[in-house]
Amino acid sequence: MLNLIPKPVYAKEGNGRFVLPDNAAVYSEIDLPLIKNKGAEDSCIKIFKDANLAKEEYYLTINDNGVLIKASDAAGAYYALQSVRMLGRLDEGKNELPFVEIKDKPKYSWRGLSLDESRHFFGKENVKKYLDDMFRLKLNVFHWHLTDDQGWRIEIKKYPLLTEIGSKRAYTHLGGWHCYRIENKEYGGYYTQEDIREIVEYAAQRCISILPEIDVPAHFAAALASYPELACRNIKRDVFGGFGGIVFTKNKIFDWNRPCCMGKKSSLDFIFDVYDEACSLFPFEYFHVGGDECDFSEWKKCPDCQRVMKENGFTNEQQLQQKLTNELCVFLKKKGKKMLAWNDILKKGYENIDKDVVVQQWLPGQDKNTVAFAQNGGKILMSNHKSFYFDMTYAQYPLKNTYDFSPKKYKIENEECLIGIEAQVWTEWIRTFDKVQFMAHPRMEALAETAWTPDCEKDFKDFLGRYEGYKSVYASLGINFAADEICMPKNRIKRSYIVRKFFRGNPDYEFNENNRLKETKK
Repeated sequence: MLNLIPKPVYAKEGNGRFVLPDNAAVYSEIDLPLIKNKGAEDSCIKIFKDANLAKEEYYLTINDNGVLIKASDAAGAYYALQSVRMLGRLDEGKNELPFVEIKDKPKYSWRGLSLDESRHFFGKENVKKYLDDMFRLKLNVFHWHLTDDQGWRIEIKKYPLLTEIGSKRAYTHLGGWHCYRIENKEYGGYYTQEDIREIVEYAAQRCISILPEIDVPAHFAAALASYPELACRNIKRDVFGGFGGIVFTKNKIFDWNRPCCMGKKSSLDFIFDVYDEACSLFPFEYFHVGGDECDFSEWKKCPDCQRVMKENGFTNEQQLQQKLTNELCVFLKKKGKKMLAWNDILKKGYENIDKDVVVQQWLPGQDKNTVAFAQNGGKILMSNHKSFYFDMTYAQYPLKNTYDFSPKKYKIENEECLIGIEAQVWTEWIRTFDKVQFMAHPRMEALAETAWTPDCEKDFKDFLGRYEGYKSVYASLGINFAADEICMPKNRIKRSYIVRKFFRGNPDYEFNENNRLKETKK
């Protein structure tokens, strides 16, 4: 069995092994900047350009003559080399490559993974580790959630208070959504524009595009803490450190989910100014505007918002958000970009939404509005909660949930409307990068195979067999991962207990249990 994840489209194993010399040179007809030891055409690793192969596709053969790779682009060549890396267990200090012939290409062109750095900030070096891990598993879109209620993490030069004020909070909510426990300690951090450019370049070298998300008009509290006049009511408040309603209820703050005002020109100018600067930092053709979980209460009472409704003949406040969505879509198109938004924007129907918007479906079940949007020609990115919300416990969403994802379960029958799949790592209850890794592995491996491998070649039992031979690489790479007992739990009573703990008192229970298991196995 080839311990290769994701499983290739076609693989034929031969008899024999090729011993890769130390510091083997690579001859390549494709420019591969990450390859440092470049050699002549008689090198034991040869890469030839083949224009007949599709983007990201590769052909790989290993025999007595060495390693032969064909690809039409850098991504295909690098992915072939990642397969060589995994087959030879090079990260573990080994160098024997099995004879094999592989023909491989991805199922989806969008194979994404997110990281929320508003709730918790992990810094440049950890983001690079995350990107390295994605590259190794042939994932190609990094969705970077940079703004939310609990922190603004991207420098915007026209609005310096966004990072001077909006990047810091005085306290942090602990203990789960239904537990009131806080840490009264300042927390903060942000990326300068130079940091952003450095990370974007680092990702591009690894064939990864970065999708920025700057959430509007809701999830806007950090911006309002910096510039309170952007809201319908000018109320001076600090950046929130609470992640659940219990914190706000205890403190008698019942209007914490306040959006940007849709009636003030200055508020709308702010959004477009921010997007203008952000677009210059991210060359990817897509840009995420958020658009989820917007509370319209203030708009109903705001004279400016009501004036705009009257001028446009609107009958409900949802139409104010639809107006912003469409205007942002047009703005981004002029920047040469396509817009993504969460499927919340479809709540009052898809008819008034610009047809060029790509909708990201995140809800745990079927969403009739997303289905209707897809059936009428709309494009969908699937991030179904039960399969791809990696911030949730394994007790609630075991590993098999990710592997068994199928868009047909959610009535997305025509896969031509599907641009790909993406997993989410929200970090309300993930305070360290060590825990990010724990929540992501081995789910990331299951995601990679679900995004890459044709359905006809997928089998969970086969995946587990390959994973068993693969997972020794975690130690060599310094990756924290969930033990089998954790990521594939069997005891229903214990699973229920862990889920209760996650919501009410100890979101780290499963993480700590995993650490205890690792200690006992030493």
